[in-house]
Amino acid sequence: MNWELILKELGLLTIISGLITWLIKQLGQNLINKDLKTYELELNKKAELYKQELFLISQKASKLHDKRIDRIEELYYMLNDFHNDMQIIVSWKIVTGMTKEEVQQQELNNVKKAETSGNKFLIYYMRHKLYFNLETCKLIDEIINLLKESHADFTFKYIFGPTSAEMEYENIKNATNKIRVKVPEIKIKLEENFRKIIGVE
Repeated sequence: MNWELILKELGLLTIISGLITWLIKQLGQNLINKDLKTYELELNKKAELYKQELFLISQKASKLHDKRIDRIEELYYMLNDFHNDMQIIVSWKIVTGMTKEEVQQQELNNVKKAETSGNKFLIYYMRHKLYFNLETCKLIDEIINLLKESHADFTFKYIFGPTSAEMEYENIKNATNKIRVKVPEIKIKLEENFRKIIGVE
């Protein structure tokens, strides 16, 4: 037995086995790296898509919020006009030097002005009601009902003719209470609600 030859061939076999093992390892590593890069690219694409979707959602939410703020501002402006016009109706007036007909005409003009601002407010609210949550709508509806009832109390005599002094006094008393007490109480709640919506605390 030739030990030298056996050792040579054994060494050669070991070297060849090592090379084959190394080559298999390298090929496996390349395949893993290739799969990892493909997976990484796929993850990056998905991340970009999610970023774009989040950006679009954010843009939509921002636009909706801006629209809501615009609607709140306009609605609040109209509500104040309507409420102020109704307060004028229940205010004491200086009628010195005016005839009875002039006083009645002034009252009628004030009632008509309140009707106009009330209709403008109501139409705007009905067109944009979807921008407001249920709590806000409930408060606005309460104010509308109170102001409409008050307006009806004042217009009763113009629609149905003169009434007794006692009935007219009761109508004015009820309307005045609604306009000066009840509406401002609800209006404070509405203002708090609006502040929450627009982010002003």
